Amino acid sequence: MSRASEAVEGDALADLDRHLSTVRLGRVHEHHASLASTNDRALAWLAAGGPDGALVTADAQTAGRGRLGRAWQSPPGRDIYASVLLRPGAPSEAFGSLALAVGLGLHDGLVAALGELPGLGLKWPNDLLIDGRKLGGILCESRWRGADLELVVGFGLNVHRGRDAFEPALRETATSLALALGPARPCRGRAEILAALLYGLERSLARFFDGGFAAIRPAYEARCVTLGRAVEVEGPDGERTAAIAVELDRDGALIAQAQGGGPPFRVRSADVWLL
Repeated sequence: MSRASEAVEGDALADLDRHLSTVRLGRVHEHHASLASTNDRALAWLAAGGPDGALVTADAQTAGRGRLGRAWQSPPGRDIYASVLLRPGAPSEAFGSLALAVGLGLHDGLVAALGELPGLGLKWPNDLLIDGRKLGGILCESRWRGADLELVVGFGLNVHRGRDAFEPALRETATSLALALGPARPCRGRAEILAALLYGLERSLARFFDGGFAAIRPAYEARCVTLGRAVEVEGPDGERTAAIAVELDRDGALIAQAQGGGPPFRVRSADVWLL
């Protein structure tokens, strides 16, 4: 762990239980100094019968990954790498917008922990941004057990990293809480922040699993920085289309309209870049 993070009170993820206020998320917790991927470990734990709400964390990942299998840089002791096991039961069409519910919960958990964060917003469908720079990402994965669907919700959040700790290619597009807050506003420890994230996530997921995307839609839209913006949407063939992000559909899909005109079109799982 870095010296900077050792000096922050409430930083040790192994001591998370001291900070928890959730009913079930994180109450069963497995922490590792290093893992290939917290999501991979969580999926294996699900297959072995791991309980609903169980949490996997790591101080470092050697093969962390994000959406579409992209590598997620995971240096030791500076960030939060976490995955939660969920057993919601029978599948629902609403589960396709699970990442939106997760993003909402993480957003609100951060605000609860740190107060208002100017520039904090949700980029559809699975990123947290501050002032347009990526602060965190979400990766939801699933597996079947009989007729029931089991889920792993993974997320990474940049906490203590300085600018030089990011790969050169990411220094202009990524940020951390420490960078965003600045020296005049010290960052809290990772365990305290994670406890708040889990509390926000538990509340958001409860609404989502009870009422689907409709139950969280107003709150999500109020925090979404994608709507109304010029974007590029990557199609199945890899080509990008310049468009305007118009609105969200009833199932959480993005409705966009090409800047050159034409009918609106749905974007379900494609990459979207803000312009």
